[in-house]
Amino acid sequence: MSIQIRNVTKTFGSFRALDDVSADIPTGELVALLGPSGSGKTTLLRLIAGLEDLDPGRGSIRYYEEDITGTPVRRRRVGFVFQHYALFRHMSVFENIAFGLKVLPRGKRPEKAKIRERVHELLRLVQLDGLAGRFPAQLSGGQRQRVALARALAVEPRVLLLDEPFGALDAKVRAELRQWIRQLHEELHITSVFVTHDQDEALEIADRVVVMSRGRIEQIGTPAEVYHTPRTEFVMNFLGQVNTFHGRAIGRQVEFADIRVASADDRQREGEVQVFVRPHEFELSDVANGKPSMTATVLRIHAAGSVARLDLQLSDGKLITAEVPQDRFAALRASHGDRVYVTPRRVHVF
Repeated sequence: MSIQIRNVTKTFGSFRALDDVSADIPTGELVALLGPSGSGKTTLLRLIAGLEDLDPGRGSIRYYEEDITGTPVRRRRVGFVFQHYALFRHMSVFENIAFGLKVLPRGKRPEKAKIRERVHELLRLVQLDGLAGRFPAQLSGGQRQRVALARALAVEPRVLLLDEPFGALDAKVRAELRQWIRQLHEELHITSVFVTHDQDEALEIADRVVVMSRGRIEQIGTPAEVYHTPRTEFVMNFLGQVNTFHGRAIGRQVEFADIRVASADDRQREGEVQVFVRPHEFELSDVANGKPSMTATVLRIHAAGSVARLDLQLSDGKLITAEVPQDRFAALRASHGDRVYVTPRRVHVF
C-alpha cells in the first residue's frame, strides 16, 4: 500500500472534522475522496499532504510502510494541485514548472541543463509544448491546471494529491480534462488522491472511491461497487438519482406502493424499511404484463439524450422518475397523460 490511514481524528475547536477514519490507498491507483461539503474529504487530503497536523495521539499516516505522521510537508515528497492553480503570476510557464526543482537543497538540486530537460519533458507530457514562455494570464483555465499538474510532477513525488482540480473550470473543459488526466494516470501510474463532490467525476475516472459523510467513511470500493451495491442509505442517496419509498420487509421480500418484490441483496429482514429504486431500474409497459407493477400517469417526458426520462405520478399521488433506452421509449409510444405500468427490476432496502 502507498498510503495507510489508521484511526485518524481531527478537530477544529469543538468541531470534529474527521472521526476515527481508516483507509488504504493502493500503490499506483487513482483514488477519489467523494462527499458533500463538510464531509471531511479536504481535511483528510491536507492531513495526507502534511498541510494539517493530526490531533495528538489520534491516529497515524504511513507512506510505503514509513510512519510520516509528524514529518513536515517539505520532506514527504508530495505533489499537490490546488483547485485555483496557485501559479506564480509573475513567472512564465517554464519558471512555474521549474520552481520546485530550483528550490531543492543544493545537494539534491539538478543542474540547469537537467532542469531544462525535465521541464520540457513535462510540457510535452501535459500537451503544452511550445507555451513555455507564456505567463498564466495568457492561458486558459484548462491550460493553467495542466501547468499546475506539471509543476507538481516536476519533483517526482511519491504521492500526487489534487484538491478539486476541475472545480474552477466550465463543464466542457472539465469533461475534456477528466479524460486527459485518466489517460495521464494510465501512463504514469503514480499513486494519486483527488477530492471531489462531483459523483460523475469520481465514478468516471477513479480506480477506487472513498465516500465520506460527516467526518466518517461510509464506503470504499470501485466505482461499480459503490454505485450498484451501496452499503449505506447515505451512499445510495448520494450517488446518482434515486426514487425513495417507505415499505415493510418480510423475509427476503419487501412491500411498498401496493406491490411485493424481492430485495436486491436477498437478506432476511422484518419491519419498517426504506426502499430505493434508481430511475433506470424501472421497467415500463403500456399494458399490465403479469409482473408486480404500479400504475402511473405520465406528467413530463424529457427525450433528449441517450435515454428518455419520464416524470410519473403514482395512483397515490407520489411522484417518481423513470429512465428507459430510446428504442424502448419509441416502442412504448407514451405521451403526456397516458397510463403506464411500472415494474421495479431491482430494489435496494435499508
